[in-house]
Amino acid sequence: MRFLKSSLRASEFKAVWYLHSVNDELSFRIGRGNRAYVIVSPQRYAYSETTNRDDAAWITARVAVHGGAFRGEYEAMLRAEDFPRFRGELQKLHESLGGTARFETMEEWLAIQIEGDGKGNFEASCVALDSPGMGNRLTFNVSFDQTELAAIIRALDAICAAFPVR
Repeated sequence: MRFLKSSLRASEFKAVWYLHSVNDELSFRIGRGNRAYVIVSPQRYAYSETTNRDDAAWITARVAVHGGAFRGEYEAMLRAEDFPRFRGELQKLHESLGGTARFETMEEWLAIQIEGDGKGNFEASCVALDSPGMGNRLTFNVSFDQTELAAIIRALDAICAAFPVR
């Protein structure tokens, strides 16, 4: 199990411990089972020793995708602010069950747009790029229901605690 900052509050530590005890990895997952999913696993700050504020926000993450007959895994460069923004939009979606939440990244490594129908059903439209600007693109959809939202939000809370915007 990876050791996280000791400055976590008890509630944050409990969420992080739960995630690590389940799969020994800090990540959020959209889609249950093996039918269709996207898993985002932040690994480390890309530039841990930098004093440049813009460079300090970059996070190296592993992204696993499965859409239809296609599946794969790749490394992406995401930013610390991508996670709390998505978490906030998901919370609103969780409360209303209708509307949109987006996970968008600066260099378009990964885009997830979740639409809620107001009845508890959700469709995530996902686009994964293995190299922004010139790489390959996988577009796929993940259908899920409201029972998954709380776990995704908890996972994002743990990610935000482990990788704060600095």
